[in-house]
Amino acid sequence: MKSMTGFGRSSTRAKTAKSSSNGTPEINVSVRTVNGRFLEVRTHMPREFAALETDFKATISKYFSRGTIDLFINRKASTANAKVSVNSDLAKEWLKGVRSLAKELKLAKEPSLETILQIPELVTFDQDAEPNEAEKKLVKKLVEEAVEACDAERAREGKSLQAELAKLCKQLEALVEQMQTLKTEANRELEKRYRDRLKDGFAKLGLGGDIDQQRIAQEMVIQLDRSDIGEELVRLTEHLRAYKVLIAGQDAQGKKLDFYAQELLREVNTIGSKSQITKLTALVVDAKTIVERIREQVQNAE
Repeated sequence: MKSMTGFGRSSTRAKTAKSSSNGTPEINVSVRTVNGRFLEVRTHMPREFAALETDFKATISKYFSRGTIDLFINRKASTANAKVSVNSDLAKEWLKGVRSLAKELKLAKEPSLETILQIPELVTFDQDAEPNEAEKKLVKKLVEEAVEACDAERAREGKSLQAELAKLCKQLEALVEQMQTLKTEANRELEKRYRDRLKDGFAKLGLGGDIDQQRIAQEMVIQLDRSDIGEELVRLTEHLRAYKVLIAGQDAQGKKLDFYAQELLREVNTIGSKSQITKLTALVVDAKTIVERIREQVQNAE
């Protein structure tokens, strides 16, 4: 079992002490994953790597089957071959216009070089940003390393999640066993309650001496059948057995676990609606609390 929450990173700085000074861009890759019903990959990277987006997503899909994945790539190009260009014509035209305005306003002060350098697009910095084949191969490797690191963290989180779900299932099993024990007591209590109710009803109608015992028995069977929790306990036990198998598995089972959690809650709610004794109702409340905790935990399972 794996969690859907994780983080991983990789960088050229981890591979060499030299950074962009040797002509190779510095590249930092990080992968962050959170809960999601399906696999959703969101990329945040320079336009230079846009053509590789399909390759990045293919790498991610090899490791993750569910969750929202954010891939961040930062590229700091080398300054070794950088070129600085100054648009002199733009500066001359700008200065010409400023001097004309100064003359019109009768101002003698000339603009400083610092002011001129603030002209938009006057100075451009060309870092030779287009990646070569070697750099493309490098960034693919960095992405895979970051994804592997994130996957390892998801696996570590998954072990904790697996242990917590197993503990909750064990607690729920104990409650089901107590419900099973109370079932006989509940049926006996219901039988007495229904019998007394029927007798009181017949007495109010003046039929106390003409009661058909067979008819009473039939009514008792009908009422007890409606209130019996035996089938729900059987289904609840089967769902728990299946749940434990899924928890112990290594494959991504988050969707199935979520489905079974809903089924567990359904059976517990049905038992609660049939409960006629205080002890059983208290167990149902405890069971619903545990199932809700299971559902919360399962939301993070891949």
